Amino acid sequence: MKKIYGIIAMLLLFVSCDDKLDIVPKGKTTLDNIADLETLLEQRYMMSPTGYYETLCGLTYPELWETPASILADRTTESYAALAGDASVDRVELATSDYNYESAYIYINYMNVIISKAESVSGDEDTKRRVKAEAQIMRAWFHFLLVNLYAAQYDETTAADLGGVAYVDNTDVQQQKTKRTIKEVYDMILADCSDEVIANLRQSAVDNPFRIGADFGNGVRAMVLMQMKRYDEALKYARAAVKFNSILEDRLKALEVGAWTIPHVSPNNYLLCYHNNSNIGEWGGVIVTPEHSREIEPNDVLTILGQYTQDGWQDPSGYGPEGSLMCGSWDVHYNSYGLRTENMYYTIAECMIRAGQYREGLRYVDEVRDRRLSPNTEHYFDRSDISSEAQAMEILQRNKWQEMFTTIFNFLDRKRWNSEPAYRKTVTHDCGADGMFTVEPDSPLWITPFPKSATLYNSSLTQNY
Repeated sequence: MKKIYGIIAMLLLFVSCDDKLDIVPKGKTTLDNIADLETLLEQRYMMSPTGYYETLCGLTYPELWETPASILADRTTESYAALAGDASVDRVELATSDYNYESAYIYINYMNVIISKAESVSGDEDTKRRVKAEAQIMRAWFHFLLVNLYAAQYDETTAADLGGVAYVDNTDVQQQKTKRTIKEVYDMILADCSDEVIANLRQSAVDNPFRIGADFGNGVRAMVLMQMKRYDEALKYARAAVKFNSILEDRLKALEVGAWTIPHVSPNNYLLCYHNNSNIGEWGGVIVTPEHSREIEPNDVLTILGQYTQDGWQDPSGYGPEGSLMCGSWDVHYNSYGLRTENMYYTIAECMIRAGQYREGLRYVDEVRDRRLSPNTEHYFDRSDISSEAQAMEILQRNKWQEMFTTIFNFLDRKRWNSEPAYRKTVTHDCGADGMFTVEPDSPLWITPFPKSATLYNSSLTQNY
């Protein structure tokens, strides 16, 4: 084991100093058998331990509360730009480095090492195919996150013309990592999570939350196709993912034991990728805005739990504004950048709604709500008054906002919905006495700038806004 960690440390030291996008190993390693190579998949995947709260990812809708007076006092920060919706702030100048960007390409580097060596190392051929397939799916996922953070929303009419990100698919340090168009990036993502690749994964879920099986492989393809608005195809893969893993987090158990916990190995995780390095995604001390709090239902398990334990929703006692709520559970390891069964249920729900199956789609929303709200809560599926896509989508959006709290998916959804006239929304940040601020659907704030740590060494990385 010491040998393996030494290899991983060595790979990190081989990051190029001349091109911060060339996060690839130089020279040779001792990764000469499939068992050693497979260890490179054993990461605790983490994105943005602090930056989550400094961008629209943490302020979408809005959901997270931070004292606005201190943020608004300094108009030269990313946090100010995101909270105030001020696109005039020179975010390019502020973006000297970016943990999300650098972490994603480091993980992609690991995957490229695996893919480049898997067929030539010693070991069982089935294992070699499986390990290579895992690496391809992971490479697809991190590029998917990158293109959605640093480029415009995918649109069939503009994707071939608008800039995306560099799709790094090799370990050649001499090769220029050129920024590709959005269409080219998505085409390469789809190739990395093709049916042929998915077929080489474990055809099951896996117990290790940082390793993947066919549930995650199908889930990745479903998420990519949904972001491309290819809803019929996305539905097919979301259903396939659920066949391999349909376990939902059952929050009702928290009422039985008097505490809300989500372990690292929660079986609803397809892949765990978190945003807090202190305790893997904990919710302790998280304060939600009054706007978000108003949407939390009275019979929510965490509302009930908060009446007699700090693990549920409680008054923040001076730490937040009137009407806000705080959760005090320090044993909730939430999945902010990975995938859960819940992602697939909401994907199925939206795709079915888009196909005109409004109440059948909402049945999947009900399935999740049944494990979030006290028993005997009214089901949307049973309501005869839901007869239009607009009605069903409003219900889905409101409930999904709650379910995907503190995840990247509220950001991704709002960015996608903002590209459709029927679902465009101006996000309002009500900061009380400090003012009311808005972020328009077509604001450049929905695109994160490339950091200088990359652009200074790669002339192809022109900004995408």
